Amino acid sequence: MRWLVEFYNERRGILARYDIQAPLPAAAVRLARNAVLAEHPSARARKKPTLFARAQRAGGHDGSGWALYRIANDAGPGSAGIAPAKAP
Repeated sequence: MRWLVEFYNERRGILARYDIQAPLPAAAVRLARNAVLAEHPSARARKKPTLFARAQRAGGHDGSGWALYRIANDAGPGSAGIAPAKAP
């Protein structure tokens, strides 16, 4: 099944769109997240992360700034099956 997955980075103001082939939406999100991190690597931190930043990452937030914006089943041209993801 083909999925259209979009990620948004608020810090950089970038919207990244990927056309992924995967059996389930969760697998499509994982593949697209790997692609967005490979295409847009995060800048190296110059200092050690704070205790608060480390706690956020441990709680499931990553420090890259990318958030899932939208995922849709790509049924071909003219498909209206786009469902927005929850706001970050």
